[in-house]
Amino acid sequence: MIEEIFVIAKTYPTRSKKYKELVCTAGIDKEGRWIRIYPIPFRSLEDYKKFKRYTWIKAEIKPDKSDPRVESHKINTSSIEILENIPTDKEWGRRRQFILENTRVYTNLQEIIDAATKTNTLSLCTFKPTKFIDILIIDNPKEELTEKEKKEHINANRSLFDTESCEIEFTGMPHIPYKFKIKFEDNIGKISSLSVIDWEISQLYLNCKKEGDKPAIQKVKEKLLWMIKERDLYLFLGTMKQRHIRKSKNPYTIIGLFYPPKTKRYQGSLF
Repeated sequence: MIEEIFVIAKTYPTRSKKYKELVCTAGIDKEGRWIRIYPIPFRSLEDYKKFKRYTWIKAEIKPDKSDPRVESHKINTSSIEILENIPTDKEWGRRRQFILENTRVYTNLQEIIDAATKTNTLSLCTFKPTKFIDILIIDNPKEELTEKEKKEHINANRSLFDTESCEIEFTGMPHIPYKFKIKFEDNIGKISSLSVIDWEISQLYLNCKKEGDKPAIQKVKEKLLWMIKERDLYLFLGTMKQRHIRKSKNPYTIIGLFYPPKTKRYQGSLF
């Protein structure tokens, strides 16, 4: 089916045996239904198909039968058409309308965990903590490729670019040696810490790393604190596939951050 999707979350690329690296992309349709389009070998797309966040796209999608999460769809990347990018003017007015008025904003973490693990009716949502508590920085060791995985990556190059020899050079996105986590409290006092895998935050770390590791970490922390204190921060949450299947205690992670300016109508939470 052909669907119009308002893209609002893109995760940092992860390594893939089949496509080299993949981006999990999530958005909503015109009725406010969540749609996950995965996998997308985003950096291997033609330039005119590389869409930004907060952009309406049109593409052919179909439910992913290999993924039990109800919102998951496969996408025909050759069908991607970019329609319109929604700007930040008028205090992010149109972005707010599409997201905050067309989707439910959850405030109870256990409610969405139960919907994922008990009834399998939810795996993507907008979430608003009652209180932000802290920003945590945790080591994230790199997993080295085995010889078998290296060969699989070579074969991935061959199939993706349709060449007889793998002379095409592809540089994967750098490993992020830290996990950036937001600690928060929900509306019944439940305290949780979730990792942020939003592409923007990971890219900020990489952009600042030339100044040194510690300054880069500090820049990320300052950015997240600014979102919490100065903006009206919402979290886009999504379940990780294997944790969803295993019905983990909490299968969610933060796949995106929505931080429009504060207004009288929308009041943000502080520490």
